[in-house]
Amino acid sequence: MLETAFACASDYADELSALIEAALLSSQCSPSEARAIAEGVRSRLRMRGPRGSREQQLFIKGLVHTALNSWETSSYDLLQKSMNGYQM
Repeated sequence: MLETAFACASDYADELSALIEAALLSSQCSPSEARAIAEGVRSRLRMRGPRGSREQQLFIKGLVHTALNSWETSSYDLLQKSMNGYQM
């Protein structure tokens, strides 16, 4: 499912990054900073190889593996459990 969702988001990477840039411009963000952040989003949503390719599958698995082994993810899960009773 994550691979399908990523591919869908990738199809709209330009539109999503333009929305993010517009939202940042309407806040206190400078135009160059807003453009850089939007470009970062566009870059992260770029497909790595053709849809369904081994390269793309490995990229998605790498994202999941990185998130599962991240202290930020563990900290967020602990925070959710202690504040809201969520079990991850």
